[in-house]
Amino acid sequence: MAIRTLLTTIALAALAGPTLASGVIHSANTEMGYTTHPDHAAQGKSRDQIVADMEQSKKDGLWQYHRFGAPVPVKGTALTREEVLADLERAQKHPSWALRRVGAPVANVPAP
Repeated sequence: MAIRTLLTTIALAALAGPTLASGVIHSANTEMGYTTHPDHAAQGKSRDQIVADMEQSKKDGLWQYHRFGAPVPVKGTALTREEVLADLERAQKHPSWALRRVGAPVANVPAP
């Protein structure tokens, strides 16, 4: 079992080497601790692709949410008034309703 663990560790270390070497930042034994190699960077999106993505986002209306970092609203069906009232009545029947409605901490009480 120890030999299998040792061989697995060596194999994983051998596979990790090229992965680390393909990055932009490489560790170095210098004061800074690393060196940068911009030529190792992968090509990203072109300017035209970015502009097209921005235009699509503006058409969808999602741009207003993304530019402020707000969560995007989830599209779904809204509850009817009757469903909300039924949910309220169910919650009011719970034994801890009187404490919860004023914000008091309540231990988990099983529902009736």
